[in-house]
Amino acid sequence: MSDFERRTGAASDEALEQLLKRATPRPVPLPADEATVRRAVRAEWRNVSSRHQSRRRVVSFAIAATVLISVFAVFNLFRMPIVEAVQVASIEKSFGSVYLLGESSELRETRDLSNVVSGQTIVTGSRAGLGLAWGNGGSMRMDENTRVEFVNDETVYLKSGRIYFDSSPPALIAGISAGDIAEFVVQTDLGEVAHIGTQFMTGVNAGTLTVSVREGQVAIEGEYHSQVASSGEQLILSGRQRPAVLSISRSGESWEWVSRTSPSANVDGKSLHEFLLWACRELGLEIQWQGQAEEVARHAILRGRIDTEPAEALRQRLATAALEWHIDEGVIYVGENQ
Repeated sequence: MSDFERRTGAASDEALEQLLKRATPRPVPLPADEATVRRAVRAEWRNVSSRHQSRRRVVSFAIAATVLISVFAVFNLFRMPIVEAVQVASIEKSFGSVYLLGESSELRETRDLSNVVSGQTIVTGSRAGLGLAWGNGGSMRMDENTRVEFVNDETVYLKSGRIYFDSSPPALIAGISAGDIAEFVVQTDLGEVAHIGTQFMTGVNAGTLTVSVREGQVAIEGEYHSQVASSGEQLILSGRQRPAVLSISRSGESWEWVSRTSPSANVDGKSLHEFLLWACRELGLEIQWQGQAEEVARHAILRGRIDTEPAEALRQRLATAALEWHIDEGVIYVGENQ
């Protein structure tokens, strides 16, 4: 109960009525002032109403413009020129089951594929492999259980498996030249690998990117880390972890699949010296000459082609030469017969 109610003893409504009666009369505004106020109120109302209508018109125009842009985009989609597929590589060696990815993501086994064009995706099965001559120069290999999309004449996308690239292969390899390779990039979900004049292997497996460098250098641009790897180094990237850098031999078990995919070599009219340089590059071996062995090899001329793996070809050709040899810790020592 308010003080006024306690003093007057009146109920709330009656108390309020008595209070209003005691108040002094409010001053009545002049007619001219009242008219001015009314005009100001009407003007402000029209102004606010006009802004609301303008906003509605702007929204309507925006919706209409969005619809027109969408229609125009769809119309131009059908007018976009078709990007012509270009040949990016040729297949020089193939064994096992090799598949092409179809338009409906189905795998179609192919046995007669000789050229690879941009936009194609090739998948190798178990115990399969490919040796390719890269269009701009260089030799590319695909291991078993590998999936690669050939994006363009400078880029491949490795989804899974392992590939190998040699930017300066010997001229003996059929259909392959060193060329003038401005760029060769391996794209993966974990980063990009770009050659800097080298032999290197790239593998993708279970969320891990592994780059092994046999010769030269490669630049790795990962999602979280970037680094350059050099000859004899293996770089492993996984998630946000810092790359692990390990030492790796230039030959041995991890490289064996590369020599299995080596294309035929044409040695007809070539010297034994040239053959040995080819075999050593394919096998990742260094060569050490002893005595007059190098001079002998330069004068020995070979005939025919080599369709066997480099290791077997090495044994066969040196068995008929007047040279002795042995391999120790990644080095082949070649000397004269005693």
